[in-house]
Amino acid sequence: MSGIGRRSFVALGALAGPVPIGLRPARAQGRLQDAILRLNFTPWGMHAQYYAGLKQNIYRSEGINLEIRPAAAGQQNEVFIAAGREQFLVANADGYIKSRAANLPVIAVMADQPDNPFSVFSLKTSNITKPADMRGKKITWFQSQVRGLLDPLLASGGLTRNDITFLTVSRGAEVQIVAAGQAECGFGFSYGQPLTLEDRGFPCNVMALKDFGVKFAGTQIVANEREAQRGDLTERFIRATMKSLIWTRDNMDTAMNYVIEVAPDRSHALEVRKLRIIYDLYRSPDFGQRFGRFDESKWESSINYLMEGGDLQRRPTARELYTNDFVDRIPEALRLSALVHGRAAS
Repeated sequence: MSGIGRRSFVALGALAGPVPIGLRPARAQGRLQDAILRLNFTPWGMHAQYYAGLKQNIYRSEGINLEIRPAAAGQQNEVFIAAGREQFLVANADGYIKSRAANLPVIAVMADQPDNPFSVFSLKTSNITKPADMRGKKITWFQSQVRGLLDPLLASGGLTRNDITFLTVSRGAEVQIVAAGQAECGFGFSYGQPLTLEDRGFPCNVMALKDFGVKFAGTQIVANEREAQRGDLTERFIRATMKSLIWTRDNMDTAMNYVIEVAPDRSHALEVRKLRIIYDLYRSPDFGQRFGRFDESKWESSINYLMEGGDLQRRPTARELYTNDFVDRIPEALRLSALVHGRAAS
C-alpha cells in the first residue's frame, strides 16, 4: 500500500479526554459498527485476548460489534479482507506478504507477535535432531503456507525442497498425522503443535527457524486497505485489542475459558501454558517502547527469503507492507509495552 505509513490519519476524538473502559460511547446514537475478525487457525491459546475482549465487552466499549471466525480451510484468508467482506485478520507473515505481492489491497496495522514462531517438529522416536535428518522425510504442510519459509533451515543441512515430501493437510490434522507416523515431521508454531503432542504423551524434537538464522516477521493484524485509510474503525479495533491483551495478561484462566467454549477439544491447562509462553515472547526489543510496533528490517528480510524461493509474483517494498501510525498514537501501546517488560506504566 503506497504511502499509508506516511499518511496522517485523523484521530477522531483526539480532543476529548480519556474515558474509562466500558463508559466510552459506542457510536452516534448508540449504534455499534459490525466488524469481522478472521483468525489464522482454529481457536487456541494465541487467540485468547480476542475472545476475552468479546466476552468482556471491550470491543463493544469501542463501538464495535465483533464477530470472530476461524481460518477458512484451503483458502487465502487475506482475500476476504481485500474484498471488504471482512475487516480484520490475524495473519501469518508468509501468506500476508504473498497476498501483497499479488496486489491484494490489505495492510498490516499492528504486530501481534514480533518474531517468527515457525518450526519443524517431529517425534523423538523419529531421531530427527538436525535439518540433514529430514532427507527423504515427509512434512505436513498447509495449502496457504509459503514453502520458501523452510529454505534456510533446509540449506543449513545441505538440503533443498526436492529432498523432502510436502504432505498437504487440513488445519488441525497435522498433530494426528505426525503422532500416527504418517509424516515424520510437522510444520507449525514452536509453542503450539509440539506442546500439544507432548501433552498427549508424544515427546518431540523442535527445530525453530529463528535458531537457524531466519529473520522473519511474526504474526500481525491485517486490515482492508480502504478501511485503514478511513482510520476510525481500525484505530478503535487496535485500541480494544490492546485493552483486551492487558485484561488477558491478568486473567489468563478466565480468558482461556472463553476459548474452550468455542474449542472444547482444547486442553485448558495446556493452552494457558502456551499463552504464558506467548506473553514471554512479547518481551521483544521490537515492543520495547510500544507494543505492536513493526520492525521494517524484518519485513525486508522476509521478502528476501520469499523472493529467493520464487514464491512471490512480484517484489513488494517493505514499506508498503505495514503502517505504525495507529500504534504510535494509541496510549495503550505504551502501557502494554511497560507491563510486558516489567516497567511501571506511565
